[in-house]
Amino acid sequence: MMQPHRKSFDFAEHRHAYQGFVRLTLIVVFLLLSHLVALAVGGVAHLWLLACLEVALSIVAAVVGAAIPGLDWKPGAAVLAFCLLTLAIAAG
Repeated sequence: MMQPHRKSFDFAEHRHAYQGFVRLTLIVVFLLLSHLVALAVGGVAHLWLLACLEVALSIVAAVVGAAIPGLDWKPGAAVLAFCLLTLAIAAG
């Protein structure tokens, strides 16, 4: 009986793909949290124009974080902090 030819696994490529998956997952998590807080700003304080600005800002931050490998989740975290600050001030 003939055995199928087994290829060697390229663990470096798998590790690179996993790191990319984790990187994009973090970017999307910060994007979605920013959207959630922006909706809270709009719903609690009825500042829908500010909420739309925060959503647009979070999208730009996600694109910048995905485009520049060194930044990753940091622009999204900054926008999330800004959204939380505006929520605290608006609900205050």
